[in-house]
Order: sequence, then C-alpha cells, then structure tokens
Amino acid sequence: MAKHERDVIKLLMKLIGHKTGDISNIEFSAQKPMFPDNSYGETYLPRSTPEEMGVDSEALLNLFKSLYENNSCHIHKLMAVKDGHVIGELASYPFDMNIWHVTHSMCKSVTGMAIGFLISEGKLKLEDKISSIFSSRINPLQQLFSNSITVKNLLTMTSGVSFNESGAISADDWRKLFLEASQKNVPGSVFEYNSMNSYMLSAIVTEITGISMFEYLRPRLFEPLGIMRVFWESCPQGITKGGWGMFLRIEDMAKLGQLYLNKGMYDGKQILPAEWVEEATKLQIETGKEASPGYGFQLWTGDDRPGSFTFNGMLGQNVYCYPDINMMIITNAGNDDLFQAGNMSSIVRGAMARIEASNDPIPVTDEVIEKQRRLYEFIDKAEHLDMDSSKTFFGGWDSKSISMNKGRAKAVRKTVPSQRNNIRKITSGNMLQKRFLRAINGITYDMDDKGVGVMPLLMQVMHNNFTNGISSIGFEYNENKDMFFLIIKEGELYHRIRCTKRGQKPVYNHLNEHGEQYKLSVITELSTDEYGRAVLRNEFYFVEDSTARVMNIYFGKREPLQHDNYTDYCCMTPPENIGIRFDEIPGSAMLFGILDQFGSLDQIKGINGFVVNWLNDYGAMDALTLAIRDTVRPKLHGTIHTDVGKSVNMEYDGRSSDIKSILSNDNEAIMEED
Repeated sequence: MAKHERDVIKLLMKLIGHKTGDISNIEFSAQKPMFPDNSYGETYLPRSTPEEMGVDSEALLNLFKSLYENNSCHIHKLMAVKDGHVIGELASYPFDMNIWHVTHSMCKSVTGMAIGFLISEGKLKLEDKISSIFSSRINPLQQLFSNSITVKNLLTMTSGVSFNESGAISADDWRKLFLEASQKNVPGSVFEYNSMNSYMLSAIVTEITGISMFEYLRPRLFEPLGIMRVFWESCPQGITKGGWGMFLRIEDMAKLGQLYLNKGMYDGKQILPAEWVEEATKLQIETGKEASPGYGFQLWTGDDRPGSFTFNGMLGQNVYCYPDINMMIITNAGNDDLFQAGNMSSIVRGAMARIEASNDPIPVTDEVIEKQRRLYEFIDKAEHLDMDSSKTFFGGWDSKSISMNKGRAKAVRKTVPSQRNNIRKITSGNMLQKRFLRAINGITYDMDDKGVGVMPLLMQVMHNNFTNGISSIGFEYNENKDMFFLIIKEGELYHRIRCTKRGQKPVYNHLNEHGEQYKLSVITELSTDEYGRAVLRNEFYFVEDSTARVMNIYFGKREPLQHDNYTDYCCMTPPENIGIRFDEIPGSAMLFGILDQFGSLDQIKGINGFVVNWLNDYGAMDALTLAIRDTVRPKLHGTIHTDVGKSVNMEYDGRSSDIKSILSNDNEAIMEED
C-alpha cells in the first residue's frame, strides 16, 4: 500500500474517532475570501423568453419541475441558455443566483482551456513529455517512470500514474509525489479518472510561465468573458489546484460553456482557436462508464445529442452543452451525482435528448402566454419570491414534523394531526412557541463530545479545514425584533448565527472557520417528536458550497403543565439535558462513493486478506461501515451550563466580546440586519 493511501486511512480513522483541530498531514493556510460585493467589470448574458429563442416554455417547466421536485437532486441553482440568451433561471431557497458556488471537478474543463492557451501561444505541444517539462525537478531514475507521459495523456486521464486524489491529504509536495509515482498502466492505454492529472496540467502552466494558472487565466479568459468574481484554491506550494477548488457564479459557468459552443469565440472576439475547441470536445478515449462513455480534453463527451459534451463536477456542478441546438443546462446542486450517474444527470440528459428547439422564434399566442405564466409562477414559488416580510419567526403548529430514527441511512418522516385547536383554549400556537423561546433564551448547554463541527465533514476534507469541535450551544431570542440566534462555541471561537423561518427572507451569516470566510443561511423550525419533546430542527446551508448540515436538537424530559386533555409544552423551565442528531446532505453514501474513488475501502479490505476475512466473520468490517455512517450522522448530548450569567471573555467570530453582551436582547452593536 502506498504512503498516500495509508494516510487517507489514518485520516479516516481520526475522523471516526472524532479527533479535531490539526489532523491533516498537509499544511493549512486560510485562502477562501468572503464573496466580494464589488462586481466592477462584470458582464451578464442577455435574457429572453424561451419562445423568443425557439424553445417551448412547457418543456422547460417540465425539466425544472422534475429536477426541483426530485428529493434526490437537491438542486441549488438552475439555468437554461439558448443561443447565448438565458431563457430560464432558478435559485432554490435559500440560495442566491448571484453568489458564487463551488464547482468541484467542473473546473477541470477550465484547466483544459489554460493548456489550449499555452499551445496557441506556441509555448507547449500535446506531445511534450512531462519529464522534459520538469527536467530540473526529477533525476534520471525517475525519468524511467515518467519519461513517456505526455501532456495529452494528462488531458485525457490516461497517464497511468498511481498517485491519485488521496495525495491531496497526504503531503505538501504533490508535484514531486506525482513525478516519483509508479505506473499502473502504459500511458495512453487506459482511461482512469485522476484529479492529479489536472493538478499537473496546472503545474505545467506555472513551470512554463512562472505564475499560477489562476493568474495566467485572468487576462486571457476571465476578463474577456466579464468574469470578475472568481476564486481558485492553491496547493501548499502555491500551484492552482486545477482539478478542484474553484468558486464561480452560475452565470459565469454558462459563459465558459458558451465559449466552447461558439468554437472559442465570445462577444465577437476569438478567445481560443476553433481548432483547439473542436479537438477538446470530441471523443479522445472511451471511459467504460455507461452514463458518461467518452472523454475529451478535461471534459466528458456524450451521446444524448450529436456532439454533446459536459463540464462535470461531483455532487451536481455541471454545464451540459448541446451544439446541435446551441443550448445549455447549467446546474449547482448537492446530491450524490458522480460521473453523471445520478438521478439529476439522468433527468437532464433524458429531457434534453427529447427537447425540440428551433432557430426561429415561436409565435406568441394566448397558449404560449399561459405556458410562460406557469413557468415563471413555478420559479417564483421555488425561490420564495412571495415571501412575506411581516411573518413572525415562529408561526402556529399546524402540524408536527416527526423524525423517527429507525437505524436506516435516512430518517422516516411523517405528519400527524395538529393539536392547534386544543392549544387555542389557552393561547395561540405562535404564543406557545414564543414561551418556549423565552424559556431557553440565554441558556447554554455543554457538549459531552467535542469532536463535531459546524461545517459538514465533506467540506472540511475538501478544503483541508478541520473543525476544533463544538463545545457548547446556546440560544438567544430577541422578542422585540423577532430574531432568534444560535450561539455556538467551536474551539475558542463563538459563532452568533441568526436563524430564519422557512418563508422569511434569507439571512446570510458570515462564518469564520480558521480565517476562511463562508456564507451561511440557517433555516430553523420548531416542532415536537413522538414523545412530546420539543425539537428544534436547524438546516445549515453553506450557500457557496455543495453540502449542507442538519442539526436536530431534542430537549430533555420535564414536567409539563396539564390542561384538560392536552399538554402545554412551552410553559416550562429549561430542561437539564438536550440531545443532538447531526446529518449531512449528501450523506454517508456519498462519503463511501468518494472513498471508493480514492481506492481507500479496497485498500482497507486488502490488508492481509486472511485477517480481514476472519474479521468479516465477526462483523468487524460491518462495524467499520457503521462507524463511517455514524461519523457523518453523529449523536451528541448536552447538559445545562450553570454559569450562564457569569461574565466571561470570549472570541466572537474573531473579535473579543463579553458573554453578557452577546446574549443581551438589547445589544445593537453586533445585531445582523437583512
């Protein structure tokens, strides 16, 4: 087993053991900035109705509805573009069309463009060998392994190198490890998806130009396309990651796709040679994957329509391109889609294989107007544009959302009849919830397990930014302003997170994780479970990323006040204990899929086959599987903190503050406004 594969297993074991802090093998430095407000120089694609571009609004509505209403798709944003015009766009609540989103492997196609620029400038050839490009960095013995690997092999994922994605969490010098790695296959012979091929393409740009690929592309690609708000992470040595780590607005993703649909031309200017685009978008090698059978230069080719190709990133970051009708579907999501094999890609590609698109506008009739009305009405509903700013934070209990854990990967959910009619004998449902919030206002609970963080596990791994662990959770309710906050202590830092009720205007909190800045929207709902316990469900949406965290807080037993034949659940003193169940979207199944991609599970099972077989007989490997699932879906317990009123100095997202002022309802200085 290679060292980098052992390191993946070690990190996995640390995560299962709820280790926190500096657990990575590579150096961490804060990189990700806050999404910039300044959009100077940014351009936008023109907008048109579907019919103006020759597309039926009803066909577009059916596609949008299929994606939005399918629970497995977890659509964040959708955009349809025809002839360079946006004909439909949707941002699921609480996401925002104008905020950048992580692209994962979709950015590999941008790395391919950088190589196209180098070749067009005469600085590189497809046949160039990496041993020549990096001759000053490798010795003659190493050249025996890497001598025959060409730039084209890297572009087509056929390098045959054993060093793969797991190296990103193994050591700081990825370039050196790639050059020293052994060969699994003869270069050019076998397709094997490996993000380190893309990283090495980025390293080639830096080796030749002396600057990072991100810097190299800014004047050649981003600025000519009016892409101003973009960020791309780099490795510990300052090389743009190439295969992942880019944050981009969905409209800018569409611009990149349109550049290739236009054969390298944009806004009347030839940005990339047409010959390069034609070569990049045609089948270079068969992949052996049913859902995505062909690969070009850092992009996937398909057969759903003639000449179709896709810029594809895991969990649903895609630009689906259809040259025969000059149309694209662009997606940001948080699902289990790997290599376009999930439900989302199946829905998009199936719909686009059937769609009819004309080069001429469709005449406007009453029927067309009605179709457009239904399309825009659906988009408004999905985006919650009918939000009522006068809504109170917690409304009446029209129904109780019950989540019962049956030991499966997903919870079983059902709705039970409301008790609101009985509750009204004393007070309204809204008043009951307010009484509950008054009871927990200013209360803090200390956690028994400090190995779980605010950020989803997959985000921590992808950004090499690991939690210091939640040590306490508190609550603040400002009844006068109808605002509710979670006060979460993570490591030595306090996060004061404003929550909103579904249907209210989203509020984006600024979360500081070791110097990196993230936008966070938390949707909170109050209900009861089947045992009559109050449950505070909190959905943490990191609106720039593909994963979400769910935190259900169950409040412990107490003596409720009895009134006739019903229970007033909110006239109470704070319970002594709470239980918390975490989950992620996507969940443990996605973690298993990614580990399989890294080869880690196969490595674990391959350690001394006899011993593993013996352990399997006693369920040890099943126990490991359950442990991984519990790592994604941990359960914590908390006990009430008895010194809540005591003045203690604490760090609130990077600045010092006093706990009394943090929890004060009258504190205006740090109140976050819409």
